[in-house]
Amino acid sequence: MQELITTYNPLNDYRLIIDPKPAVKKKIAEAKTLFDEQYKGMVIAGGQPFIYLAEFSDYESNEQATIDQVDRIALGSMPFKLHLKNFGEHEQREIYIGIENLIPLRLLSDQIGAVLSQVPQVRINKIPRLTLAKGLQAFQFIKSWEEYEKKSFSATFIANEMLLLKRMEGFTSWQILKRMIFQNLVMTY
Repeated sequence: MQELITTYNPLNDYRLIIDPKPAVKKKIAEAKTLFDEQYKGMVIAGGQPFIYLAEFSDYESNEQATIDQVDRIALGSMPFKLHLKNFGEHEQREIYIGIENLIPLRLLSDQIGAVLSQVPQVRINKIPRLTLAKGLQAFQFIKSWEEYEKKSFSATFIANEMLLLKRMEGFTSWQILKRMIFQNLVMTY
């Protein structure tokens, strides 16, 4: 009698991000710390400043094919300058650092969305930004936004890669799965 052997295929979480350069990250982290001290906002867990592009869940058996598809986007993309400027608000619950020219990020997000359209549970970020504080209560938002809508912030860096992060099923921490360098190569499909 033959035994039926089944293998477990975990459903992992993945995130594509643009990670600012260290000097810019430090400046953002200082702004987040100052905000939290002043207004007791609910800062993103881990406190890591990054620009979130997409989030999705997929089975581990599909991982390499998905990596290859997204990496092709990076290979065909050109590095671009990101200028972070001042502050914005979203739904009166979040204050973020704005990005002056969103066109390169939106083009990248659109390409990622097209490639990941067959992957279950995909969420493409339509408003790329760097969150300063989110999940604010109404009184926290009103008080802090009075100051931050007039406050200035400025930083610039060249985005020359995106990171694919992975959180394995049953774990809480994220790992860098792959650095995807923007190489401006001509890609044929």
